Amino acid sequence: MHYALTGNIGSGKSTVAREFERLGIPVYYADAAAKRLMLEDQELREELISAFGKETYLPDGSLNRSWLAEKAFSDDEQLERLNGLVHPAVHRDAAAWRRANETAPFTLYEAAIVLELGRQADFAGVIVVACPEHIRRQRVVRRDQTNAAAFDARAAKQWSDAQKEAAADHLIINSGYELLLPQILHLHGELLAG
Repeated sequence: MHYALTGNIGSGKSTVAREFERLGIPVYYADAAAKRLMLEDQELREELISAFGKETYLPDGSLNRSWLAEKAFSDDEQLERLNGLVHPAVHRDAAAWRRANETAPFTLYEAAIVLELGRQADFAGVIVVACPEHIRRQRVVRRDQTNAAAFDARAAKQWSDAQKEAAADHLIINSGYELLLPQILHLHGELLAG
């Protein structure tokens, strides 16, 4: 079985994913894969340069992340164009990863915008990591050394907390007030039981 693990920016989905890994569950980190593929996948590199220009990559060959993020997150059409190039490459990479992990009791696909892309049907279920927006904002501003406006711009591209929670097959609350590990262990047992 293959489950989506999602949540809005700053919800703690990566923290939850790492705990599942400690329990022996393979996790595919879609955002990390996207960053890796934008560097390693030559076809994707060429498509990004064609779509966004030579500035997409720095002279040393590394991705000009801040420039590309600023361009994509300031314009819905540009973000759609970027996603239209990166997501198919990630989808191919994830499919190969899943084949390599077929013997696992179940696998997790950790990504922020599974629901926004309408990909629920690709998974046996959707696990949402939920956390109130004001706590997520504090976490992201601290973690990324950014500001509230940058958080708000990124958060605006995602479904609301209420929408994500309503679409969840399984919910993990990570507000800092509920114990996280017991929730993960309970869900782990539930998913193992099928």
